[in-house]
Amino acid sequence: MSTREIVYQPEKYWDRLFAPGGHVGIVTSVDTQGRVNAASYATCVRIVHNPVQIAFTTSMKGHTRENILATNEFVVNLPSFERKILEAVRVAGLPFEKGVNELEKAGLTAIPSQTVKSPRIEECTRHFECEVVWTKEWLGRMMVVGNVLAASVWAGYVDSKGYLLWDKIKPVAFAGAPYFNTFVAATEIMSVGMPYEGPEVSAGEASNRSYFEDI
Repeated sequence: MSTREIVYQPEKYWDRLFAPGGHVGIVTSVDTQGRVNAASYATCVRIVHNPVQIAFTTSMKGHTRENILATNEFVVNLPSFERKILEAVRVAGLPFEKGVNELEKAGLTAIPSQTVKSPRIEECTRHFECEVVWTKEWLGRMMVVGNVLAASVWAGYVDSKGYLLWDKIKPVAFAGAPYFNTFVAATEIMSVGMPYEGPEVSAGEASNRSYFEDI
């Protein structure tokens, strides 16, 4: 049972809710058996204002890709610039085996969505329920564009006209792969630790090392 009051926003405010245009996000999806998957993405971008559409790229080998192609839906969950939720973002981004619920590993709470089977994340301040518009594969990645069906936010985190209360929302961006674990909000930066121990951590670090050795 959710203890956080989260309110859905009218469609005319969806574009205001996804601001600024690019974010760190956790994308939740489900497979054909209804098993939940969560994965972290450095860049979730609003690419169309009306209708509101969000894009991101995912690995060709990832479970998110499999789930989205099978179900045509997902949820983009946006965290704030707070250490605890950003630590969870890092855990959700680890290469867990198929069928593992990353939300449980990261200590995050799944709450039902209004329009899709994929859950929202209670600890994230904003949520965008999406249906797939199109996908495109290139350079070992798949780009996904989703049309927003519903959007919700923590109560009291937007004003009466749907504009963000910036000091509460605290939008967060990822500095990019060369910065490894650095997140940015305005002019602030934060290096975020890994509060999880398991073989996936070593696998993730090995993947990062391999990336940097190639550039």
